[in-house]
Amino acid sequence: MEFLHKHKRLFLALGITISLLAIIITITGIAPTSFLGRGFGYIVTPMQRGASSATSWISGRIDVLARSEQILTENAALREENMRLSNIIASMPHLEEENRLFHEMFDMEQRYPELSMVGARLIGQNPNNWEANFIIDKGTNHGIYPNMIVLGFGGVLGRIEHAWPGYSRVVSILDTRFAAAARNARTEDVGTVHGNMELGLDGLMRMDHIVASARFMPGDRIYTSDHGAFFPPGILIGTVVSVHASPGGLTQYAIIQPAVSLDRIDVVLIVDQLFGEGLDLAIFGEDGQ
Repeated sequence: MEFLHKHKRLFLALGITISLLAIIITITGIAPTSFLGRGFGYIVTPMQRGASSATSWISGRIDVLARSEQILTENAALREENMRLSNIIASMPHLEEENRLFHEMFDMEQRYPELSMVGARLIGQNPNNWEANFIIDKGTNHGIYPNMIVLGFGGVLGRIEHAWPGYSRVVSILDTRFAAAARNARTEDVGTVHGNMELGLDGLMRMDHIVASARFMPGDRIYTSDHGAFFPPGILIGTVVSVHASPGGLTQYAIIQPAVSLDRIDVVLIVDQLFGEGLDLAIFGEDGQ
């Protein structure tokens, strides 16, 4: 033991040399032929087998690592694709809504091709039921002025009350300040449709000044009349719900269901031109100043 300890460096060097020779023989495939070589082979062969096994193990580990890296890359690609598909799925309701709004606006433009229109989005609404007005994202910078007509999907929605550079306030058909000359498409009888505080709570309007002889019926369609100051004729306002005799019996009035539902307003169309007295009021102001 003392001899081994004293010459440990020599034995270490010898061991390293033999190991290197074993590896070289393993790689090159050189077989020992001489007696000395055969003797040396008895020593090297076990080490050669060990070296071969080590080489195979290292090669296998390298393959495993390479495959692991490939799997990690594939997993990262799959996660990215999954995220992309998840984003598409999450945006589908939004895309469907955008598609619905586009078709609604296109339908309105096709229904009244003689009118020039500008699209706008609702950005605010008055919470008071008796003041049914809302704010849109178009104003004088976009050529929008007071008394221009506002349409929703189905028909008349209101008119521009005030316009500022970047936005405008719309008085809706349910507001008590709204009024429009109207005509029954079936009977050709005329009257005035306006907002009513009590009826507005139920989303309804009232048509007054109907002659007593007019034969209004539920389901009759009511359109704007050419007798009006602000509206061109032929735009749908709503349908008759019921008909009632006025006090005294000289006239009658009708309850009207608006064609546009104010509960689902997202976008509107503004008729960017003025008609009749609306032009004068837009120039001089609604108070005549």
